[in-house]
Amino acid sequence: DGKAYEYDRELADGIGPRLTGSANYDRAVVWTMEQFRSLGLSNVHTESFTSPASWEPEVAATGTILEPRKQTLHIYSAGWSPSTPDGGVEGNVVYLPRVFPTSELDAEKDKIADSIVLFDNQSFGGPPTFDAIVQATLRVHALHPRAVIFTFGLNGNGTQNALLLTTGGQISDMPVAQLGLEDDLLIKRMLDKGPVTVRFSFKNRIRRNVEVQNVVAEIPGRDVSPGSPSSVVVVGAHLDSWHPGTGAQDNGTGVASILEIARAVQSLGRPPRRTLRFVLFGGEEEGLMGSHAYVERHKAEMPSLDAVLISDTGSQRATGWYVMGREDEKDALAAIEPLLTGLGADQTSSDTDFLFRSDHAGFNVLGVPTLMLWNSMDRYETLVHQASDTFDSVVRSDLDQTVAVTGSTAYAIADAPQPFAAHLSHAEVADMFRKCNAA
Repeated sequence: DGKAYEYDRELADGIGPRLTGSANYDRAVVWTMEQFRSLGLSNVHTESFTSPASWEPEVAATGTILEPRKQTLHIYSAGWSPSTPDGGVEGNVVYLPRVFPTSELDAEKDKIADSIVLFDNQSFGGPPTFDAIVQATLRVHALHPRAVIFTFGLNGNGTQNALLLTTGGQISDMPVAQLGLEDDLLIKRMLDKGPVTVRFSFKNRIRRNVEVQNVVAEIPGRDVSPGSPSSVVVVGAHLDSWHPGTGAQDNGTGVASILEIARAVQSLGRPPRRTLRFVLFGGEEEGLMGSHAYVERHKAEMPSLDAVLISDTGSQRATGWYVMGREDEKDALAAIEPLLTGLGADQTSSDTDFLFRSDHAGFNVLGVPTLMLWNSMDRYETLVHQASDTFDSVVRSDLDQTVAVTGSTAYAIADAPQPFAAHLSHAEVADMFRKCNAA
């Protein structure tokens, strides 16, 4: 009788896409608070942080190759890009076959200045990390192009994969657009034979210095005094989403899981020893803004957190948990392995690809034990940030399994007589990150 599927349906179909700071995001904040209150949870409240800007498309993007011949482009505004000037942006395209090292960009600075710069996966020698994208963008912007167009991944023409090239809710200082893969390849072939001129335009709705809310609710622990060491287990997910679809998977399934775990534990009538604190973060897609703000606000309370569990990998069946560089957590999870074996989720992963890619990161940096749900993502990766991220992609039985895994793990950790795992010192965290990088 789990409610996660219906929670996700209402979030995705009823409220829709939830860009950070948008009206839909604010509606999602109100709705999730109503759910927590209706369940009888304690300390239901919001905690605000300020985003430098909110961003939403207002007029859809259009684009055209003008020379050497006319061709309509499949083009979209990148997230947190300013609008183009009236009439759009027009210019010659300069493709960057390599964005590193800096010396190679500097050698092209006369071509780049006042042109439209194009880069893609090949510019990075393969699929780039987000950090590499941001660093390359800063370097390119410093050479004063008129605009930037890019394509990443394997998304064909007409398939938007919502991305941004800034962090922290900052608006880019020039128009930035995304191309479909085939358009990117066509322009590059044309450039082999001579100059290419393009024009594109779009209009975005931007508001400055926008207050965004995290949502917090609790089931108080039955034994542990508030504020004492290892007295709280945080279970979290991000409430914001991108806009091409309705964010049913990324991260509606995570939010629905949190609500359902709160409902299920509350219905037991037997809270665990430690307090279960449920946190729905905003601004994850723009660079973990909400979780960073939460950690900064509660830095003095970090010793009281026994563990932080994050759900942000869609709803395919869970295999177990990513330990995020914390190899010591494998022994701690062994104590609850019998609970998870029957769910097919008793494994752990040392993979650190997600080390800085979701809301556990800020806690991990401060040495707090963190876990991230480990599940299959082959279907998820084909729809994340795209128009196909809608409720019909969610399989109820799979979602219910991920909720059971997350809820069982959270309750077992919160109810255990001993702390889950040690808090690491700054030096120990630095050493762990060095080992992760080496691996």
